[in-house]
Amino acid sequence: MIDSHMHLWGAEVAAAPWLAGDRTASIRRPVALDEYAAAAGNCGVDGAVVVTAEQSGAETARLVTACSQEALVRGVVGWADLAGDIDAADLSGLVGIRHSVMSEEPGWLRRPRVRAGIARYARAGLVLELLVSRRDLGDALACAADHPSMVIVIDHLGDPGGADAPWQARVRALAPHANVRMKLSGDAVRPAALDVALDALGPGRLMIGSDWPVSSLRVPLHDELGALTALLDPLSDSEREQVLAGTAIDSYGLAV
Repeated sequence: MIDSHMHLWGAEVAAAPWLAGDRTASIRRPVALDEYAAAAGNCGVDGAVVVTAEQSGAETARLVTACSQEALVRGVVGWADLAGDIDAADLSGLVGIRHSVMSEEPGWLRRPRVRAGIARYARAGLVLELLVSRRDLGDALACAADHPSMVIVIDHLGDPGGADAPWQARVRALAPHANVRMKLSGDAVRPAALDVALDALGPGRLMIGSDWPVSSLRVPLHDELGALTALLDPLSDSEREQVLAGTAIDSYGLAV
C-alpha cells in the first residue's frame, strides 16, 4: 500500500492557526517521520507520499531535506507560489506542488495571474495537488481542461459532505478529463461518495491516503487505513491494487 496523503511538520506548522484549539492539542507539535513509521509498521504500508500542510517555501525545503534519504518516503508534495515567478521557486526533490484553494477567495484558480503561473508549472512536469471545497470543483475542471498534460490531484474527494446531487454532478463533470485524480482521504470518505467517484473516474484515477496525523484525532492509523481499505472490498483484486498503490505510483511517477 502507498499512503498517498500523510503529513509531517515542524514548529512553523505546529504554530499555524488551523491547529489552534483544544481538539488539535495532541498534534500541535512537530511531527517527524519516525512517529509515522512506528504507526505504519503493522498497516501494510510500503511507502508514503508526504504532503505539505503549510503554504510555506521554508517548510517545503525542510520536508525535502528531512525525507531525502528515507526509503519509506516515495515522494514529497510541497508548496510554491502559483501566482509567482517559477524561476524563484526551488522545486528540487518534489513530485508535486499543493495549494489550499479552499482558503482563497472564490474564483482564485481563474485569476489571470494564477492561470499564467499554473501554465508555467505545467511545463515543469509536476503534479498539481488542490485542496478544494466543493465550490471550487468547477474551477478545478477548467484548470484540468486548460492543462490536459498536467496531472491534477484533488484532495479528500473534493469535499463530498453527504454526497448530494450538486457534488455528484461536479465530480461526474470531471470524468472526461483523464488527467484528474482524486484522493480517498480526510474524514468525509463514505460509501456513497466512493461509489460516485468510482463510477465517474474508475479505480485507476483514485488513490488512498490516511491524512495522518490529522486522522489520528479520530482513530489510530491502523484503524483509519483499515476503514478505507474495507470500503474497497467490492472491487476486484486488480482494482483494489490500483487504488491502494497503482494510481499513486503512476500519478506521481514514484519509483516502484
